[in-house]
Amino acid sequence: MTIHHDKLAYGKLESSSEEISEEKIAEMLKQLQDEEEENCEKKNGCDK
Repeated sequence: MTIHHDKLAYGKLESSSEEISEEKIAEMLKQLQDEEEENCEKKNGCDK
């Protein structure tokens, strides 16, 4: 089987990617944790 690399498509994907700072990742993680806690409270407890 032959794999063909589409350089044009890769270039489009590469240019649309963005660098994410550690602060942004930490903020996103905190938001996810807060949402999970809210969901647990609605379900009357979690398996922690």
